[in-house]
Amino acid sequence: MKRALVSLLSALLALSALAQNTQTDIEAEFFSLPDSVSNEFLDSLKITVAPPNDYWMVGVYGGAALNYGYFNPSRSVVWQLQYPVYGFSVVRHFNMFGMFPNMGLEFGAQQNYEGYEYKPANDTGRRPVEPGSGAYKVMMKVPEAFLLSHFHLDLGEHFKFLLKLGLYGGYRVSIHRVLEDPYDQYDQFLEKQDVFQDYDKRFTYGVQGGVGAALMFSPIELHLTVQGKWGWGTFWEPDYLSQYYYRFAYPLDLAVTFGVYYQLTPRYGHTRAQLKRLARRMAREQQEQK
Repeated sequence: MKRALVSLLSALLALSALAQNTQTDIEAEFFSLPDSVSNEFLDSLKITVAPPNDYWMVGVYGGAALNYGYFNPSRSVVWQLQYPVYGFSVVRHFNMFGMFPNMGLEFGAQQNYEGYEYKPANDTGRRPVEPGSGAYKVMMKVPEAFLLSHFHLDLGEHFKFLLKLGLYGGYRVSIHRVLEDPYDQYDQFLEKQDVFQDYDKRFTYGVQGGVGAALMFSPIELHLTVQGKWGWGTFWEPDYLSQYYYRFAYPLDLAVTFGVYYQLTPRYGHTRAQLKRLARRMAREQQEQK
């Protein structure tokens, strides 16, 4: 039974290619079987079957970010909420080495945030401030691009788990500092509130990864993802206060997003264009054998 089905499929594909080469309508001739197709010809065909989960998809997403940071010397900070985070990505699922159908690559761009907020002192209730700006809270808007490995584990037809890991890079386009009030030198720092200073660093980059889950109702997928960023680009020049003391601060952020994705190609099997290319190749191989 299996051999018969494979033979019938091969014959249909071959006829489609022959019909196209003779300028006939491929749509009309695709499902008719010619008498000229022999068993020897069918035995010589090599049928390429599309592996499962070998497809493209594109989508958009939105959510919110939680900004943190890690410092030297150590500072107590609190999570600060920033929104909206939004972006798009393109995902290419593939079958690695012909054995692992759970792999993929994801690339895209997003509007994100970075920053930090110092925690008030327990004894006085006052917040520490940055000596260079007099701010206890800093918020920056950061457009970013990313490239991630995209692992997925499908559980049935409609649910899967996601695991992502890769690199990101961005540029800090705007900044807002919240100053401690009252502050002895408030007027001195007011002009620095929304302006990048010479010691501020604009480029940001680092590691990005996350986990998530998705519902699949082909060709639509709904993704819920929690992603973390470990920045390697410090907020400011490490020695802007002193050339003898190494002082730095790096981003450490989380983002929760919900996305809607569209499958550009089927999760299983061939597209119509792939079937036509396969039929043309089979026809060429048949002509070369004559």
